[in-house]
Amino acid sequence: MHKNHIRIAAATAVTAVALGVAAPAASAVEAHREAKAASQTVDSLRPTADDVRDLVTRMRADGADENQIREFEQYAKQLDNPHQRHKRALGMGTIIRKLVVAGLRHGGSWAGKIVGKVSKKSGDFIARNGGKIADAIEDVEGWSETALTVAMVHAGVPTDIANDIAKAIMLIAL
Repeated sequence: MHKNHIRIAAATAVTAVALGVAAPAASAVEAHREAKAASQTVDSLRPTADDVRDLVTRMRADGADENQIREFEQYAKQLDNPHQRHKRALGMGTIIRKLVVAGLRHGGSWAGKIVGKVSKKSGDFIARNGGKIADAIEDVEGWSETALTVAMVHAGVPTDIANDIAKAIMLIAL
């Protein structure tokens, strides 16, 4: 009888060690899968050279600032270069922020990708009020979901819509 208790205790200890090792390993594998999926979502929202050129065309038609158009054209050329496409350059966050604001103000294929990440109600609001949203977030210093939401609510955007739009913007802005 005593030997059975020792065997049961040993089996229990081996099982506990195995589960203690397996659980963190399984959690790590799941976390890696989630990070990879999030990365693919963010990468699919990053502007392509064609997206930037589409925006530049729309900006020219709207009579936008030529200096900003030249800056975006230069960025599109960088995106065309496969050696620089995935490289995070200094100031890249700034150009993405400018692109987000310009995309909201002038529309285009890339703005459509952003709209597609929010609810239908919020997407409809963006379609009607893109300029108002762009004006609200353009001068926000530290872009965060909260800061963007507050700026939009302050400009008259309903809270639920502002929150949806801020989440979508933050998927690609940083």
